[in-house]
Amino acid sequence: MKLSKYALSLLLLCTSLPVAFGQYDGIAEDYYDFPIQPDRTNYLSGSMGELRASHFHAGLDIKTNGRVGLDVYAAADGYVSRIRVATGGYGNCIYIQHPNGTTTVYAHLQKFDPVLAKYVLEKQYENKSFEVNLFPGRNQFPFKKGEVIGLSGNSGSSAGPHLHFEIRNSKQEVLDPLRFKFNQIKDKIAPIAQRVALKTMDIDSRVNGKFGRFEYILQRRGNEYFLPDTIEAYGHIGVELWAHDKLDGASNKNGIPTVVLKDNDHTLFEQDIEKLTFSLQKNILVHTNYQATKETRRRYNKLYIDDGNKLGFYEQEDERGVLQVSDTSRHSLEINLVDSYGNQRNIFFNVKGATPTNTTQVRINPYDRPYVQDNTLMLFDRKNDENKIVLSTPDGSKEVEAAYSDGRTNVYLWDLKSSLPMEVAYSNKKEELYFGDLVPAGKQHSFLSDSYSLKFSKRTLFDTIYIQSRHIVEESSGREILEVNKDNIPLKGTIEAELQPLLSYDSLEDYHIYQVNNPRYPGFIGGEWEGEKIRFGFSSFGKFTLLKDKTSPTINQRYLKENVISFIIKDDLSGVRSYKATLNGKWLLMNYDKKRNLIWSERLNKSKPLTGEFALTVTDNAGNEQIFKLKL
Repeated sequence: MKLSKYALSLLLLCTSLPVAFGQYDGIAEDYYDFPIQPDRTNYLSGSMGELRASHFHAGLDIKTNGRVGLDVYAAADGYVSRIRVATGGYGNCIYIQHPNGTTTVYAHLQKFDPVLAKYVLEKQYENKSFEVNLFPGRNQFPFKKGEVIGLSGNSGSSAGPHLHFEIRNSKQEVLDPLRFKFNQIKDKIAPIAQRVALKTMDIDSRVNGKFGRFEYILQRRGNEYFLPDTIEAYGHIGVELWAHDKLDGASNKNGIPTVVLKDNDHTLFEQDIEKLTFSLQKNILVHTNYQATKETRRRYNKLYIDDGNKLGFYEQEDERGVLQVSDTSRHSLEINLVDSYGNQRNIFFNVKGATPTNTTQVRINPYDRPYVQDNTLMLFDRKNDENKIVLSTPDGSKEVEAAYSDGRTNVYLWDLKSSLPMEVAYSNKKEELYFGDLVPAGKQHSFLSDSYSLKFSKRTLFDTIYIQSRHIVEESSGREILEVNKDNIPLKGTIEAELQPLLSYDSLEDYHIYQVNNPRYPGFIGGEWEGEKIRFGFSSFGKFTLLKDKTSPTINQRYLKENVISFIIKDDLSGVRSYKATLNGKWLLMNYDKKRNLIWSERLNKSKPLTGEFALTVTDNAGNEQIFKLKL
């Protein structure tokens, strides 16, 4: 049996003397104390490596029973190396540097230790900014293990009260705190699997006679999962997994760090998320199946390594995890799932080779539009006498025969690497396809059209994409729409766009670009006008339009008591960009809880009464201002 890197390191440590018991990344298991409620069992709402929408979760999210204000303790001796206050992200956050070179992180705090709070407040007034990113001097703020550094809260992008806790090594890679075996966390529950998916990896591959991606619901037998039926396949096949982990006493769905895929006892794929690198966090978009997530709302872990995936926690295999199925081969597949406490669950299913034919006994569920999977275009038509379609390409018209049929629906496949079709003629209609260009990854590339252009940097793409775009005036809304692909292809970086409007506008400078993938909730992007063209950038595909926002933000006073004044500030379209408060002409700190649209004052000298001429200016992203004045 092949050992993971973590298991192998433990074995070497146990056979080498002298050595501290239970080391992980060269750190003794008992080096850190638990940072909150250390005298009782704790529960987690998030674990290391959990699959989130745009990143792997780093560290632990420790529950606080829906409460704020619990003592947070230094996990080990050290000094505060960084303090950050932000409206989003980690909110109020403390970083402590330890003698062994590691750093612990404590995020979403409600309050800092009084000495730290005084230092932060002074810096906020010095910088005239609520948001600050501070780096105190070495040993300026030392703390002993177990000393209170602040109170737990719900600041930043937290979805509810909890403590976010990280341990980082000397390279600022995030380690898995659970591997230090804190006795405050109990876990005897093995990972839970729900589905597997098989995906054809090229135009010639098939699963049960069909091209595409197919999900299978797992059945449980004792401590194992299985599929009762053998799956027929051919060619290059990718396996994907929908699963999660649970810990004792909590219903939250956490991440599974170690996943191994075996084919006839040969290890085909292995991941072990023992540490995370922040610069590679966006690679989660290719570690998971982004297209399937958008279409099914289920986040599948790929058990193969896509081109463009630079994550370093895989055991590199020649096949990169892709299953090779010949027409006569048989494959006993096994997936091993192991959590941070060593609880294991296994999944078993069988795949056998089957030569592709032009008919399938499995019903075809056609998409209502042309569909692209990787490099292959799928087209669907009703079965007819000719069983052909015609594609208009830059090289002329191409007749395409059905790849296969279920007797009612024909499926046609086209390799987009060969050429990009502009139109398809079915048996009873024609349809434009809007393919414009092939864009390779890792290279600068520009795409020019009559009324818009797109510019790609070397860092924009994970893999080759095929631009499918159009610029139209939408009949239903009367708005002009620039549509660039569907939002089912992940982007690593930003695409720079330039747009020449199709419609006439009363004053161009009052209009900004919004992303309208969901027309009910336009997302402000902005842009800069240069003459009659607007330049803007976007980091996810979809639809874009020009909207005018001339409505100022709203300011509603909430309370005035105990020398504190508070307001609710909102903007319905472009969103709040900034705010500024003054008292008798001097800058006044207003703390900001973006989730509640709440701001409240805090004086540098808290004993000084809040009296005089108060003014608050709130500006939205479109540049509209609202000013509130009050004599206190």
